[in-house]
Amino acid sequence: MIDRRTLLGGLTASLAMPVWARTENGGLARAAFEAALFAFSIAEMARLAAAAPARNRFGHRRMLSDHSNRGVTMPNNDTLYSSCWLDLAGGAHADVDVPVNAGRYVSAALMGMDSDVLAVESSTGRSAATGRLRIVGPDWRGETPSDRRLLRLPGADGWLLVRTAVNGAEDLAAAQAVQAQIGLNVVGADHVPSLLVGTGSTKGGLREVVNAVLSRTAASAPMQRRARNHRRFGIGSAVAPKSEAEEAWMQAVAMLDATHIGDITGHGRIVNGWHWPDQTIARFGTNEQFRAAVALSGLGALPESEAVYLTAIKDAAGAPLVPGRTYRIDFGVPPPVDAFWSLSAYRGEPDGRYFFVENPLDRFAVGSTTPGLHNGGTVIAAPVQPASGSGLWLPIVDGPFRLVLRAYRPEAALLDRYWRPPLITPLN
Repeated sequence: MIDRRTLLGGLTASLAMPVWARTENGGLARAAFEAALFAFSIAEMARLAAAAPARNRFGHRRMLSDHSNRGVTMPNNDTLYSSCWLDLAGGAHADVDVPVNAGRYVSAALMGMDSDVLAVESSTGRSAATGRLRIVGPDWRGETPSDRRLLRLPGADGWLLVRTAVNGAEDLAAAQAVQAQIGLNVVGADHVPSLLVGTGSTKGGLREVVNAVLSRTAASAPMQRRARNHRRFGIGSAVAPKSEAEEAWMQAVAMLDATHIGDITGHGRIVNGWHWPDQTIARFGTNEQFRAAVALSGLGALPESEAVYLTAIKDAAGAPLVPGRTYRIDFGVPPPVDAFWSLSAYRGEPDGRYFFVENPLDRFAVGSTTPGLHNGGTVIAAPVQPASGSGLWLPIVDGPFRLVLRAYRPEAALLDRYWRPPLITPLN
C-alpha cells in the first residue's frame, strides 16, 4: 500500500452513533457525508498526482523502506516501487513495457482516479505474459495494437504502479537492474501535462479537486455515475448548492478524519484472529466508506486476485492484541502462493498511519524468502529479543502496533479461503 498525508486530526475512539443521527436534519447530513466519502479518495489521488515531479514519466524508488521512511504509510519491505502518473488527454496513449519475465515477481497495476485498480499485469518470473501494454484515455481513437494488451482509462488521468520483488539486501542491485528495464513511450502528449488542483489541503479544496477530475473523465465512467448521486452538494455540477446543502457539506468535510472514515479492519471478517478484507478491495464499486478507509490507510492496494492482505487483530483466545506482550505465530501451513508471502510489523501513530519499527536487527518483515521460513515455521513478535530457539524474532514496538500478512499471487486455496491463517498465541 502507498502514501497518505498527515491531514488527520487524531485517532480517537469511535463515536457511539453517527454524527448525522444526532442532528436535526439527519438525512441531509448523512447524504453530505456520503458525498464527502466519495470525494475523499479522488482528492487524495489528485493530490499525489499534483505532487509528482513529472507526469508521463516513471519515478523509481530504488531502496527498500525502513523505520526512517515517514512519507509512506504501511510500506512493504519486499518490493521496490516504480510510479508513473499519466496524463493522456487529447487522444494520447502510453506504450509500456514491464519486465514480467525477469526471474522475479513483478507487477504493474493501473488505477483510475477513484483508486479502483483497472488492470494488473504480473508474473512470478517466468510466464506467457509479455508485459507489453498500451494505455489509452477516453479520447483515443486508434486501432488496437496486435502486439500489446490494450488498457483503457475512464479519464485522462491515471496511476501506473510497478512493484519489483527484492529477496533481501543482497538482491537489491539485481532488482534495481530489473527496474531499469521498465519502458515507457507516450505518444500524442506534446502539450505540457496539466497539474490537477489539489496541492493544498484535501479538506480545503475537496470539491474543486473532485470536479477538476470529473471534467477530465468520460460521462459513461462508473465514477461519473456515482457522482450524480451527490450533485446537490456541487459534485459534478456547476450549480451552486443551496445554503442548507452547503452547510451540511462543510460539516461533512470537517469529519474526514480517522475517527469518522474508520479503519480498513472495519470491512471484512475475522478468521483465526486475522482481519480478512472485503473481497471488493481495490475494486470497490459503490462502497465509498471502504474505498475511503483504504485511501486513509494507504493508496495502491492490489485486488485480492493479486495479493491478499491480512491484519492481526486477536489472539487464539479471541482477546485483542495488547501492546507490550509477546506473541507466537506458527506457520505450520504457510500461505499458499505462486509468488511469496511476508509478515510486517508497524508502529501505530495517533493519526492512523503506520511505520516500521526501529530495532537492532534492522528487521522489518519476515516471510517465505527468510532463511528458516521457506516452508513455514515459528515467528515470535515481541518488543524484546526472545530466548534463542523459540522462533524467528520479528521486533514490535512496546506500544500500539500492527502486524500485516501479505500474500502475493495467492493460489486457489487462499482465494477460496480454505486456508486458514495461523493462530496468534500470547506468551507472557
